[in-house]
Amino acid sequence: MSFTFSHEVDVPNKLLICEVQGTIKHAIDTEHMLKNIVKLAGKNQVKHVVLDVTQLILAYSAVEMSTIMLRMHEQNWLADIKIARIVNPQDNNQNLVAGFSDKYALPIKNFEDRSAALMWLKFNI
Repeated sequence: MSFTFSHEVDVPNKLLICEVQGTIKHAIDTEHMLKNIVKLAGKNQVKHVVLDVTQLILAYSAVEMSTIMLRMHEQNWLADIKIARIVNPQDNNQNLVAGFSDKYALPIKNFEDRSAALMWLKFNI
């Protein structure tokens, strides 16, 4: 595990803002991180999450990624939480996350900038 995770709560806007940097080499680390985000959102009573992964490399297979996303769907991890991911658009693995999110009808969407992400979270635009 060679990545860092930080978060802050934007109380006035009812947002959980998270940032992940580094390299995730094993899918289980992504699973733990996502479960942690869900717990933090619940603890802070927020339903909208901004997740900045522009400095993150996912170094595991698409099959493992799909397995996590399917489990998220089947076990309804997100319930009523929406996650707006700020991504580097050239990162194909981050684009795969968006594809799997669509396939499994997960409330996760990729954005290139924070303002578009916030618009989607607040107004579903």
